[in-house]
Amino acid sequence: MGAAMSPGFALAHSFWLARHNFRRLHGAALADYQDRRAQSIVGFARRHSPFYAALYGAEPATRWRTLPTIDKAVMMANLSTLNTRQVKLETALETALAAESSRDFRSRVGDLTVGLSSGTSGHRGLFLIDEQEQARWAGTVVARVAPRIRRHGVRITLFSMSGSNLYQRLQRGWLSFQHFNLATPIDEAVTRLNSHPPDLLAGPPSYLHALSERQLAGELRIRPERLISVAEVLEPQIETQLRERFACAVHQIYQCTEGLIGVSCKNGRLHLQEDLVVVQTESVEATAESQRVTPIITDLWRQVQPIIRYRLNDILALCPAEACSCGSGFRTIERIEGRLDDVCRFAASDGSLLSVFPATIRRMVLLASGAVRDYEVIQERDSQLRVRLALASGAELNTVATLVRKAIEAGLREQGIADADLVIEAGEPQRFTTKKLRRVRRLPAEETI
Repeated sequence: MGAAMSPGFALAHSFWLARHNFRRLHGAALADYQDRRAQSIVGFARRHSPFYAALYGAEPATRWRTLPTIDKAVMMANLSTLNTRQVKLETALETALAAESSRDFRSRVGDLTVGLSSGTSGHRGLFLIDEQEQARWAGTVVARVAPRIRRHGVRITLFSMSGSNLYQRLQRGWLSFQHFNLATPIDEAVTRLNSHPPDLLAGPPSYLHALSERQLAGELRIRPERLISVAEVLEPQIETQLRERFACAVHQIYQCTEGLIGVSCKNGRLHLQEDLVVVQTESVEATAESQRVTPIITDLWRQVQPIIRYRLNDILALCPAEACSCGSGFRTIERIEGRLDDVCRFAASDGSLLSVFPATIRRMVLLASGAVRDYEVIQERDSQLRVRLALASGAELNTVATLVRKAIEAGLREQGIADADLVIEAGEPQRFTTKKLRRVRRLPAEETI
């Protein structure tokens, strides 16, 4: 895989490479680059990971695109033998949970950083990376998300559930970085942001929206050059409000425990990071207008915890193949629709079950009435929805509920569904600082509300 670099050199090199590759790699050059990197990663994993050695057997690395897939459950169950540094799952998990509890993220396992994902469904992933991988991640992120670097440098503030000493790589002489936990009270966050206004403000859209309410009221007084939405689905109406209230562009980062998958370009289009990960896809639904897929990713750089042919649980709508005026040939994502587990099911007239995607249900609710301030849709069983509405001041529940009911029923009819049990009630959606916001949720069979 090449000689090890010092962390400082790795950061600078990855910064330059990220800027260079984003425009240079496309077509046959990108395919060749991915093939060489992927074969190298597969060979390294086979030599140093007992799990991958057993999984692949004698299968040649040239066939990496058709090797067996894994998912989060498989990765976590086999982490002790999947990682290439012989770190036991129990040791890594104990270190990560202790850091979460104490909020002191300086702890390591040897020279490795250990972290936890935010866990959309409560099933949290764990990652292990070394200093060189940290530096490479930091250099790439700064190259692709930071506003222009000015004389005073760049000030970045991130709100997220989990911290990590991974973020300390972003603290450089020309780069000021601060991280806040999502449990930070809004009043405290407003005070601290006013004291140290960022050039780039990043966080889940639900938290950024709460901050935007304070910006609208004049209590928060910052002028970021860019907002970065992370961790949750960015809905169109929230994006519009954020853009108007902060008077700046709103971009996205699509990242998970398993890799940095998507970053918005200067035009705001969400590009797959195809020099970092190979994104293969399995079709979920294809229409004339769009293609819904679930991604299978192979990280082209990570060695400590190799991610090879890893199936995510997300649903993406990919844009048609066309060049972006930003100059990059990397594919673009039209929208992140939600989790595969949250696809709702309804009985058709012939008795078959039809799937309705989270983004489709969100659209039904949002187009029903401008009086819907916040909402949550839960499916507890097939052919049923419970809709919880938080309304704007002065709105009358019965009136809004009637509009929402009609909009959902009409939307379901368009999907070929004639009958559904709809319960519409008032109430604030549930918020968890330990989980990502999911406005549309399908509950497991054993779970009720």
